Amino acid sequence: MKNQWIEACLDFSAAEGDFYSGCRKIFRNRSVKFRALKNDLQLVDAGYAKQKLTMLIKNYVHVESRDVAIELWNKRLGQRKYGSVSFTCFSHFVKGGSIDAKRSKRASIFGPCIQSVSLTYLEREHKCAVDIFYRTTELFKKFPADLVFIRDVLLADFNFRDCPIKEINFHFANITCHPMYFVTIIPLLDDPISELEEIKLVDKYFWTWCIKWTARYLLPEHHRGIAKFSQAMRVHADANNRIKEPIKSKLVSYLRKNHPGFKKGYVDPDATDD
Repeated sequence: MKNQWIEACLDFSAAEGDFYSGCRKIFRNRSVKFRALKNDLQLVDAGYAKQKLTMLIKNYVHVESRDVAIELWNKRLGQRKYGSVSFTCFSHFVKGGSIDAKRSKRASIFGPCIQSVSLTYLEREHKCAVDIFYRTTELFKKFPADLVFIRDVLLADFNFRDCPIKEINFHFANITCHPMYFVTIIPLLDDPISELEEIKLVDKYFWTWCIKWTARYLLPEHHRGIAKFSQAMRVHADANNRIKEPIKSKLVSYLRKNHPGFKKGYVDPDATDD
């Protein structure tokens, strides 16, 4: 599962987006197929602690809807006939309180990212196809936490022993590739510089922003761009903890060589997740 997520990150990074919102590359109406939800991906791989899972449970587990779907799925397995069941993930409508609650200017309030889940019984193969529908996701950091949550919580009580999962399809109305989070996958790459060069060939604008954001984490002279931004500081700590030598030294040299510099004075970084 980890490798499939990394492959998706690199594929979208080195692809032309549908449009940009600030420095964020946006893709519309895309699907990604996973072969299985293996245990090789953990929250720490995306820089999260266990508390992230608690938050996801609160936001996305609609207990009544999922419990009914589990009962219907067991019934469907007993019938051994083609059919599907589904459940909603609308356990909240507005993130972090009421629509007018005081919150960070960067906070997203616009309803659940994970919308619903559908399970289809494939009669001829006696296997299951899972389809998960998203309003939006951020691919580098937010989505891998969702994958762990989906595997360990959302689908954990469904019977896949008698009906193994054949495929899991993620359907996204919108996908965000935010360069502030590209550093999340760097510790998992054999040659991050080579991957950055591949991105440069296809999308130099996105590559430039990946350079700028990664420099904020790894180069002391660019640190002021995130010093007062708590979420970026958490990413900074994680990146410096997980990126090991000699890759870190090579990356620092690459960033210094390729950083475009500053055309203007300091500008507060754009960090909206959606």
